[in-house]
Amino acid sequence: MPLNTIVKMEQNEQQDNPLKRVLWEWEYADFFTVGASCQGCLIMGGTGSSKTTSSGAMIAGHYLSNGYGMLVLTAKGDEKERFIRYCKQYGRERDIVVFGPNSGEYFNFYDYELSREDDGKGLAHNIADVLLNVMKSGGNDGHETDKAFWTNTLSMLIINAIELCLITNNKRFEHVYQIIQSAPRNREQLKNKKWRDSSKCFQLIHHVVKHLSNKPETEEVKNRIRQIRQIEDFFLDSWVNLSEKTRSIVEQMFFGFGDRFMREPVYSLCNGKTTITPDDTMKGKIIIIDLPYMIYDKTGQDIQNLWKYLWQRAMQRRKITKTSRPCCIWVDEFQYFMNPEKDIQFQSTARSYRACSVYITQNVPNVILNAGGGEHGKTRFKALAGNLSTKFFHCNSDPETNEFAADLIGRDWQWSANEGHTMGENFSFNRGQSESFQYIVDPQEFTKLKTGGAENNFLAEAIVHRIGKSFESTGYNYKKVTLKQILL
Repeated sequence: MPLNTIVKMEQNEQQDNPLKRVLWEWEYADFFTVGASCQGCLIMGGTGSSKTTSSGAMIAGHYLSNGYGMLVLTAKGDEKERFIRYCKQYGRERDIVVFGPNSGEYFNFYDYELSREDDGKGLAHNIADVLLNVMKSGGNDGHETDKAFWTNTLSMLIINAIELCLITNNKRFEHVYQIIQSAPRNREQLKNKKWRDSSKCFQLIHHVVKHLSNKPETEEVKNRIRQIRQIEDFFLDSWVNLSEKTRSIVEQMFFGFGDRFMREPVYSLCNGKTTITPDDTMKGKIIIIDLPYMIYDKTGQDIQNLWKYLWQRAMQRRKITKTSRPCCIWVDEFQYFMNPEKDIQFQSTARSYRACSVYITQNVPNVILNAGGGEHGKTRFKALAGNLSTKFFHCNSDPETNEFAADLIGRDWQWSANEGHTMGENFSFNRGQSESFQYIVDPQEFTKLKTGGAENNFLAEAIVHRIGKSFESTGYNYKKVTLKQILL
């Protein structure tokens, strides 16, 4: 078949199926497509391996130049400026939205969840799920058996506080915080008029009960009465009757998280009028969260995990058409922003929603530690890594990471030469071959990859592994690539 006919067929196929559109060519008719990007990328390399400025920069460049919407999380202080430079280089500066202190952008996530356009909007359980999953992210997975009771009790506390907010039309997280903060801790407080007058929790319940008692008995009113009675039973009975130890542990779990959202800069960013949401990435916006973990610590971690989780949920709600824009979440220092269970769940279906994940980290132990540690963390890491179809392994001194990469590529039967001789009255010499089952790429090879910089002419090497298709140039599921550092 003539070459021009083949090219025309491929072009028609790309038009019919946007997932087959080529983003870049490796070599020898090997392509990286939109579909491959939607199956996720994992980049691993030791400190100084140039993983961010070579393979990371290459991927970012192709995604940006092809119109992807992006959500960019930041761990280090220079990441915002680096990504802004990328956007300018690829003509996307008009799409940049920086969300951070003094940025003029605001995201009232609580109101966003209440007002989104789908059947799950305004459900207290859904909003509580968001808060609980952010609390579990970033290494605090709460999987231990003895934490299950505390987590369930915390969930009920948040759900009832949110339900009370919904009934009274309070649409900011600070109201949830104030209700929990003013909830009764013992029966003596309930008997104290001064406390009752000062408690937001009690006053809101009292207001709703009084208001409904004067309404005609319609189905809607009946539902409201049933709802407020459940809330009243929880706060004025169940919550009060908890042991002091249980209640204090649950309060500590909530306030340890909630307090960060009640202080600047997060309070202003998340309690005002919304100007930007995760959904805007579907319109081509590149949202950079300028609250670097290394500067803002847990505060920066929590708000970025909030954005990440809500972005994932927004992607899963979107209705895909032929023209739907691919969207990417970009996370350098991924270990700080993990939600192991939700990340695994999201990645297993991401391709269907044209949602791309690019996760960059140093080594396997880093991820395992933040996924819960031990065998539990290892299982979670393997489950997540198995759903990230393209992996870039840069120079690494960590044996576990290098063995993981070598195991992915696999083993094969290989011949090796051997020879021997004996000395004595009769000298003898023999030579032969033996077959053994060995690594196709030995783990030691990953310690020898070029790391960029002037000494390497600003070239970095990586061994790329992909799922489901061999590379034409190697006949295997891996290839060694040389990448030019992009230093802007």
